[in-house]
Amino acid sequence: MVLVRLYETVFIAPPEVDDEAVEKLHQRLLGALEQHGGIELKLVNWGKRKLAYPIAGHRKGTYFYFGYMAAPSAVAELERLLRLSPDVVRYLTVKLSELKPLGHFDIEAERQRVEDWTPDREEDDEDAFLRRRRDRR
Repeated sequence: MVLVRLYETVFIAPPEVDDEAVEKLHQRLLGALEQHGGIELKLVNWGKRKLAYPIAGHRKGTYFYFGYMAAPSAVAELERLLRLSPDVVRYLTVKLSELKPLGHFDIEAERQRVEDWTPDREEDDEDAFLRRRRDRR
């Protein structure tokens, strides 16, 4: 019986990263995930946005969301791959559930939850920032 948790990892790539490099990284992540008995829910490109502070000389970055179910050992391997990748400047993994047998999860419902919670892709621009700020007032 495989015990898994729901996780989500958000990682930031340099703004000039190309689709081919992202796909290679995605395939490496999937390989590690499958090796540990995990299941991908979704990889989403959230678009290019301004960073809160410069990271590795970059003022902007391309954000990616990666939702998955896996054993805790898989997370360590995924984070190792992200740390070693030259196409990732930052990453953060969040645990969303406690350990449960894989059969206790409704995979399609979890994929739909991820879909529902995924924001629309948005390129960072000053007008959108000012609109959001004005709407909060």
